[in-house]
Amino acid sequence: MRNKTKVVFIIVAGLILAAIGVFASFSLIQRFQANKAPGVSEEFTVKTAVVVVTRDLFLGDTIAGTDVELASVPVEIAPRTAIANLEEIVGKIIKTDLVQGEMVLSHNLADPTNNNNDLSFILSDDHVLMAFPADDLLSRESMVQRGDIVDIFATFKQKVKTVGEITTTTGEPQEPEMRTFTVDTLQKVDVTALVLEVLEQEETDSNLIQDQNDQAASRPSTRIKAYLLALNPRDALILKHLKDTGAIFDIVLRAPTSTVQFDLTPVTEEYIIEFYGLEILP
Repeated sequence: MRNKTKVVFIIVAGLILAAIGVFASFSLIQRFQANKAPGVSEEFTVKTAVVVVTRDLFLGDTIAGTDVELASVPVEIAPRTAIANLEEIVGKIIKTDLVQGEMVLSHNLADPTNNNNDLSFILSDDHVLMAFPADDLLSRESMVQRGDIVDIFATFKQKVKTVGEITTTTGEPQEPEMRTFTVDTLQKVDVTALVLEVLEQEETDSNLIQDQNDQAASRPSTRIKAYLLALNPRDALILKHLKDTGAIFDIVLRAPTSTVQFDLTPVTEEYIIEFYGLEILP
């Protein structure tokens, strides 16, 4: 009899525990569904508007109106420096790469209208910005623009020792002689910016244009004074040395899609003589 009572007690206890488990599970499910309900979530979530990019942008890009849009995000995930006004961002330049959908922060932007055009924004940590003179013919014709890809040619004189000539008539070792070299100093250089000089000219028929109101307006004339190039310090030092020692530079323009690394041999007097066969002339 006692065993029978014990069995009944165990069964009843098991049923009670099972009922408690079912009730607890039902309560948890209801609470989870209530938290997921749109009406309840929106009621307790405060949102704010932020500007996000609509496509991938890269260091140095200028933001256009179609590149950004407003998005609504919970206020707790919006940084203090997030921008909430489209007018504040259009026309600015970005200082870092941004991926589609990323929020634009105030420190991501450079203002191209201030005195120095915020040119430091385009520099990575291992580059320097160098002003390079625009004295060659291509530059004087204003053929190079910001964003172009160029190579820089240079002709310079350098002292070299002549191989094979051991002594002079006096028995003394020969002194180094000055030789002229023409080399491709740097390849695939991006023109970061231009330093322009505005020229004042008298108004003539050749420098007048018609505006939308058919009124005569003076067309400003400019001249490129220098290029601003983002270079690694080694290349900048090479250019400075050549410039300070009197090298003659020429800029050559590449195609916008060019990625070729040319394998060029420095040109010397002997190279020209051999290339054109001048040593066999009568």
